[in-house]
Amino acid sequence: MATRTYPRNVYTILQRQWKADPLSEGWPRVDLPERRVFEEFLDVCYHASFMTEEGRPIVFRVAFISSDAPVSPPRQGPAELEPVMRYLLSQPVPFTDGELRRLSPVADPRRVLIAVEQVEGNRLQIYGLIDVGMALWEMARHERVMGTSSPEALVVSSTRPGELIISRADHPVLRLRGGKIETPAERVVFRGPVARFFVNASEELIEEACERSGVPRPERDDGLKFAHIEFIESILLYTAELHHGGALLFVPENTRDDDLRLLDAVSIKYRLPSTRPRDALLTAMAVRLEHNATADRLQERSRIRPEELEELAALDWNQRNYQDSTRDAARFIASLTAVDGAVVLTDKLRIIGFGAEVRVSSGTDTIHVVTDAEGIDRSAAPFTGYGTRHRSSFRFVEGMTPSVAFILSQDGGIKSAMKVDDRVLMWPYFEVGYTTALS
Repeated sequence: MATRTYPRNVYTILQRQWKADPLSEGWPRVDLPERRVFEEFLDVCYHASFMTEEGRPIVFRVAFISSDAPVSPPRQGPAELEPVMRYLLSQPVPFTDGELRRLSPVADPRRVLIAVEQVEGNRLQIYGLIDVGMALWEMARHERVMGTSSPEALVVSSTRPGELIISRADHPVLRLRGGKIETPAERVVFRGPVARFFVNASEELIEEACERSGVPRPERDDGLKFAHIEFIESILLYTAELHHGGALLFVPENTRDDDLRLLDAVSIKYRLPSTRPRDALLTAMAVRLEHNATADRLQERSRIRPEELEELAALDWNQRNYQDSTRDAARFIASLTAVDGAVVLTDKLRIIGFGAEVRVSSGTDTIHVVTDAEGIDRSAAPFTGYGTRHRSSFRFVEGMTPSVAFILSQDGGIKSAMKVDDRVLMWPYFEVGYTTALS
């Protein structure tokens, strides 16, 4: 077995984090393989991550799952209609870094897992491919409401040389990067100081949507309160997919374009005052309220007139169109990060400008790296350990309080920074969307 250059205590740490019990009814337990088998499995993935295919780094998702284990949620119906399809090789091949490199181009990791199992003599073999489809990927980016999850199994993925993400199905447990083991924080835009920065804007948007639609705020949760935060996550995911890096600086809505504090903190090369993203989201929220209120009203009726069904169909059509407009607005904001400098916008999604250069050049020389959404588990680190984009974002949130920065690397990594009390906190690894696979 090749000499490993990643931490030797991965298995021990993973055992402490791993939850083997079924996550939902009908799925089996997912126990970790014994240490020797796990280390062989991880070793192949690790060394394959350094390989290239026609000069391009390879990316992959590999599932450690028996060929007779279920890959779809329990359901009734013909097997050929199952949402997840397992394709079997007529002749399995050994699980080696060479075979993983050769198969990776045909296994788009957004939808396909390379299936590996343990056979006699503790050998590992690739026996097929598991096609999950694109629904989960689209759901993770908030482009659809539902999707089919990956099979419950130990999954290892890689998107860059020397980096591995160890997951249970679609839920990351550990990440190996730069010789370090990291565990993801929860979705910081839903919990903790970052989430609290956006909460007032979310509530105001809901109230405005109710006023625009003429529909009182519903008692039941129909996802309306998440629409604003999911929009922000969509911006992050779309930006990450561009792989050119960037920074998004959020300030409160009451910050004017000519605010002296803002102008002292940042020089904006391209001013682009626009409420289009906010208007698109607000309209989509209002139409959703109208659609759901109409559907609820018709459900209570014993007889429904044809024109009422036509009204509901029209609202459904409008809802889809405005959802498309919302996604287009999120993609537009992401595209602004292609220009050198940061994008500056408010918590209610009013664009101020892009190509912004942070003016603040002094302040604390220490940030605090956080591993939980609340920002409690933290450790001090020097500014000098980070690049220009990161340092500028740190200086901005320190000098422009309150504010939130999201920093995106060219490899697709997403970090967040915010000043809490008298310290600049930085979240280097956190969940985004419903899955962080390849995010």
